[in-house]
Amino acid sequence: MNIFNGREKATALDAKILEYLSDGPVAGELAIILIGDNEASEKYISLKKKYCDSKGIKCGVHRIDARLKDEDIFKKVFDVMSGPDTAGGIIQLPLPRPSLDPCLRLIPAEKDIDAISPFSMEAFYAGRPHKILPVVRAMELFISETTPKTQSPLKAVVIGEGYLVGKPAAQYLKSKNYQVTVINDYQTGQKIDADLLVLSAGIPNLVRGDDISEGCDVVDFGSSVVGGKTVGDLAQESSLEHLGLVSMSPGGVGPLVVRYLIMNFLSI
Repeated sequence: MNIFNGREKATALDAKILEYLSDGPVAGELAIILIGDNEASEKYISLKKKYCDSKGIKCGVHRIDARLKDEDIFKKVFDVMSGPDTAGGIIQLPLPRPSLDPCLRLIPAEKDIDAISPFSMEAFYAGRPHKILPVVRAMELFISETTPKTQSPLKAVVIGEGYLVGKPAAQYLKSKNYQVTVINDYQTGQKIDADLLVLSAGIPNLVRGDDISEGCDVVDFGSSVVGGKTVGDLAQESSLEHLGLVSMSPGGVGPLVVRYLIMNFLSI
């Protein structure tokens, strides 16, 4: 097993970002909207805000009370996203209730740095994306680091078909000619035979290494907060020595996703 060092790769991306910023300050603000209270969301927002602050990028966090009526929340989201000072915007997922999903339609395509609005997603699945999702950019870098395999087609398994990670990850892999299987109801102990495994269920320690085929590369996007600590979908205490390249969570692709988000904001 080889460990994918996301923090090392993130340092290289930092250099690109700093080089871009050396030409002068960035006009406008990166607006992050959080609707309601969510411990994991607060952690992710803190990471993004801290990163922007460290690079001199204007970043504002706009918190909206989830107890408000839907139409009042829509109005607040629209006001932030359409504001002249907002150069790019994020609505932190998950949303507290399905009736708020239309909020994502309020992100203008040119400001959608997370590429999660229905318009951006439609363009992505049609093969003409405005911006590449940060999670897809991170996975692309991960795959470039894996040992090339000779068999064809390569088999990929994606566990969890979420809107933000699993579904676009599966689409990206299909575009790269992987034979993709998506599992939404994975049960611990179920055997996995694949060349590449993408974990995005958000269930801590869901998959044990013992149940993954030898030489499989694993990228863990799962992220749950347990006892104040971030835990991935891959059970790190299980047997992993027989695997290929493994991106753990936290510390694997997570730092890359934050950088690629900022790079989308800067159009790098």
